[in-house]
Amino acid sequence: MLKLLHIVPDIALSSGGLGLAALRFGEAVAKAGARVTLFSASNGSQTLLKPIANVDSFECVNYSLSGNFAQRLIQQQTQIVEYCAQHRPDIIHLHGVWLPFLMIAARVANKQGIPYIISPHGSYEPWALNQKRLKKAIALVTYQGMVNRAAAMFFATAPQEADSIRRLRLSQPIAVIPNGVDINSLPEHVLADGKRTILFLSRIHPKKGLLDLVEAWAQVRDQTWRIVIAGPDEDGHQSEVQGAIAARGLASDFEFVGLVDGVKKSACFQNAELFILPTYSENFGIAVAEALVHEVPVITTTGAPWEDLVTFKCGWWVTPGVASISAALKAAMNTEAEELRLMGQRGRQVVMRKYSWDKIGQDALRVYLALINRSPFPLEFMTDR
Repeated sequence: MLKLLHIVPDIALSSGGLGLAALRFGEAVAKAGARVTLFSASNGSQTLLKPIANVDSFECVNYSLSGNFAQRLIQQQTQIVEYCAQHRPDIIHLHGVWLPFLMIAARVANKQGIPYIISPHGSYEPWALNQKRLKKAIALVTYQGMVNRAAAMFFATAPQEADSIRRLRLSQPIAVIPNGVDINSLPEHVLADGKRTILFLSRIHPKKGLLDLVEAWAQVRDQTWRIVIAGPDEDGHQSEVQGAIAARGLASDFEFVGLVDGVKKSACFQNAELFILPTYSENFGIAVAEALVHEVPVITTTGAPWEDLVTFKCGWWVTPGVASISAALKAAMNTEAEELRLMGQRGRQVVMRKYSWDKIGQDALRVYLALINRSPFPLEFMTDR
């Protein structure tokens, strides 16, 4: 059985999409027929994400670290070295970039002759590279550049992300394997307080475009609708968004419900007739897939790789910015309820066909086996190089 070590910096509930994507990806590959260990170093005081699937060949190992920065790095290296020496994985899969934890894992892989794969998870998208631009430029010509060049291959979640990796002049194979979503039974949609609901569910972070959403809503406000904002606050951005809402007299139209998971998360989708993600940059946008599988039509931007919304007529895919978001909101709110329902049904069918975790796990396993066996990669997943 193929043995895989997946490494992600954090699987805390508050870690955002990276930890969840790595966890569910590892579970899916294990279910497809590999033995997978997910290795992380989350803060021991935080609530951790838990595996959903009951798969004997999947384990989640989280190490709590202590001491100063240098001491934690030594602990991380020791733990990875010991694990690799004991279990000898066939492939190491790194989720994310930039962090010393991942650099150490790459170094250990090189020393022990284990090929490793990098999933950047959107970190090489233009918007992301422009944040702390100088620091990242230095990293790309020093330690992160070395890590990139020594990788056996890359996984991208969409052709758009593969293009971003290629712009860094990296020539290794790139497999396009999207994130997945769980396909569950569908509860009935219900209206809350007589108002129709537009749902935003993601981190409350500047790149998510919430300030654009507030400005757009001020232009097209419809008092028969409300907007629910679900997700954890990052770096105090929620107060900035709430300030913009208050300054425009829109407080009665917005509700912040905080981080939601499990039943509460499902209830948010159940109560929504539209989903919106006015983002500037996403490597995939898992919340879009989650909305569609709940039969909720989506408004998002070309900052997310969701051309499927237009292709399969299940949402609106527009350029980032106030003008395009306001136009999409107006169009969506003027769409008949029956047509929204049909759009939602089409969206669920797309996700079931293309983005179920079972399919993603099977596809990824085929790529892993091709890499380790040095056989041709499955062409349907590969970019042109």
